[in-house]
Amino acid sequence: MTKLKDAFQVVNYYGVGFCFFRVKYALQKKVGYLKHKCRSGSWEQIRIEDILRPGAAESGMDMPQIHESNKRRFFFDSDSLPKFAGQESQTVVSQADNILDNRFCYFFDKWHLLGPEPDWFFNPLTGRRAKSDLHWSEVNLSNPDFGDIKFVWEPSRFAWVYTLVRAFAATGEMKYPEKFWSLFESWLEANQPNTGPNYACGQECAIRLMAMCFALYAFARLQASSTDRKNKLITAIWVHADRIEKNIDFAISTRTNHSLTEAAGLYTAGLLFPEFDRSKRWRRLGKRVLTNEALKQIYRDGSYIQHSMNYHRLMLQDLLWVLRLAELNDASFSAELMSRCKKATCFLYQMQDEVTGHVPNYGSNDGALIVPLNSCGYLDFRPVVQAMYYMFTKKKLYEKGPWDEDLFWFFGPEAADAPIELCEREDAAYPVGGYYSLRNKNSWSKMRCHTYSDRPGQADMLHLDLWWRGINVLRDSGTYTYDCRELLYSYFVSTAAHNTITVNGIDQMTKGPRFTWFDWTKSKLFLHCSFEEGSAKIMQGEHYGYGHGHGKDDIVHRRSVLSLADNSWVIVDDVLGTDKHNIRLHWQLCNAGYDLEDNSLALQTKAGPVNITVLGLAEGLKCEVLKADKNRPAGWQSLYYGRYEPSPVLICSQMANLPTRLVTLIILGDVQEHVSWGENRSLSWTLRNSGRKYVVGLNSIDVSQSNSFIFVQVGPKKIILNK
Repeated sequence: MTKLKDAFQVVNYYGVGFCFFRVKYALQKKVGYLKHKCRSGSWEQIRIEDILRPGAAESGMDMPQIHESNKRRFFFDSDSLPKFAGQESQTVVSQADNILDNRFCYFFDKWHLLGPEPDWFFNPLTGRRAKSDLHWSEVNLSNPDFGDIKFVWEPSRFAWVYTLVRAFAATGEMKYPEKFWSLFESWLEANQPNTGPNYACGQECAIRLMAMCFALYAFARLQASSTDRKNKLITAIWVHADRIEKNIDFAISTRTNHSLTEAAGLYTAGLLFPEFDRSKRWRRLGKRVLTNEALKQIYRDGSYIQHSMNYHRLMLQDLLWVLRLAELNDASFSAELMSRCKKATCFLYQMQDEVTGHVPNYGSNDGALIVPLNSCGYLDFRPVVQAMYYMFTKKKLYEKGPWDEDLFWFFGPEAADAPIELCEREDAAYPVGGYYSLRNKNSWSKMRCHTYSDRPGQADMLHLDLWWRGINVLRDSGTYTYDCRELLYSYFVSTAAHNTITVNGIDQMTKGPRFTWFDWTKSKLFLHCSFEEGSAKIMQGEHYGYGHGHGKDDIVHRRSVLSLADNSWVIVDDVLGTDKHNIRLHWQLCNAGYDLEDNSLALQTKAGPVNITVLGLAEGLKCEVLKADKNRPAGWQSLYYGRYEPSPVLICSQMANLPTRLVTLIILGDVQEHVSWGENRSLSWTLRNSGRKYVVGLNSIDVSQSNSFIFVQVGPKKIILNK
């Protein structure tokens, strides 16, 4: 009965067309149609004349000579690779030396040894390997025998190519290109065409294809790059493009970044290799799919369909790669696409922390960084923002730093000397995507308030991030894994893993099989405004996930955020409804020393003290800090895919008759004293260091009220908050 109900829900939320395609696709796999369409075989069976356009093979030149004669421009000249000097070159050389020892970096975090001869099907997390002799359509990607397939795929994404190329550019040492060819030939021998798990995903093939092109152009003129080796590499690029083309409809059906990456791979093969038999077709198909999908996936305000900061970066890297290649080869894309891409770049800039270059760890994060061309950390988003902004304006957003290395590779060393455009980060509103932020001099926050029209990834509505002096004080817990069998998978996607309210321990939406959610949350924004030249700022919205259609009472969660210019924040959470319920407020905290006394928490961060006080209208409010609790579970964070670590969470819970209210007061860099409820629903406190007294007047809890705040008084000055 549950499976039947789930099937009905999938049709309801994802559409008849999507479901029909998936059923047809499953049948095609079962009857062997995909196996017939994408034939497996051996590399020796592929003849040069089979992959070249008519006449090319009869030219008397070998395949590398034919390719070079076409004079298609790449990001850099093979004879003069960009050299990015300084500490960054030492970092990349150290990383490349790890690769010389067959150590590979997984998800830009941990290094794992794959043995004296790399085992391209080994999962270092489980110590087991996937089967390597099946056609890719027969591989069970959720096979518990070898664990999370992403750990098998990671070395075969060829991210190590960029490291070896950068190390060679920095040192000129031939051991790095020689290691590339050694690893590449090892991979070819183990991964015969269309055989094994590394061909099972078209996006993985496209990411690898792009890296192979990068290596071909970087190492083309070297002695280590023999004609035979270049023949193999060009043939492998053709095989990957063929694999992508024959199954790109599946990527399109996912409505995700998969289609963008596969289109980027096809376009790359078609543009750079006009000698290929289907080059024109690949170029046109890649351009059409990329354009259509990008305009569907990038919302009109620049936010992204997958509700994920990391997937937003992946999308921008796909587009940067393609748009720059097109520009170099006198091709172009529509003005509408270019405009949408620029908006997507500005969106990420506005969602970025000014001190660190990090963004909220919001939404699904699978560890993807498909073109790693710098020594910045994985969490630093400045490289792609800098490069994309330069693409459109020929100006930079940041001062010189390691994030400029992408400019060297894509645009040449002169790009690093481009003028800097001063672009202020401001209170930002992206109503299509449902992202809202408030910024002060040293602190800023981001809140999500969105009605889903596209597949959600996590149940996190009204989640609030708070940053102060580069510290992510209130943070998103992250993702950890896509392996649905893991207990912690369910935790990280849940409402309880975010900075919001849970009612009766239930998620805001109903979890379906694998990556699906049902009963998609609807929301409404009421306010996003500023008073007295920024002395006070408010954003307020509500969501209806605890009502309307999935066995819950009609309960509304309304959140109001007040920012005061001197780093005081007040968050009012009203839960509207009837009857008695278990209300629980979750604050995922930064890793710092803490001391909890009753309902007041003191954090000792690197930037200074942070004090959090939570007050409830109803009696019986219980506050506790949990850390590394696997039983509930609670108190975990994941900054990198495949790794989780202890991180404190402040949980404030009470049984209360609705409507009820919880108020959180956060003081950054000082200590609040004499916090109390005053007359007429007012909240008052005094700052210890300055002695300044604050009073905030609150409206009654009423569904008809569009603003929870009436006024704020700082010393003798009173600001009316009546917009």
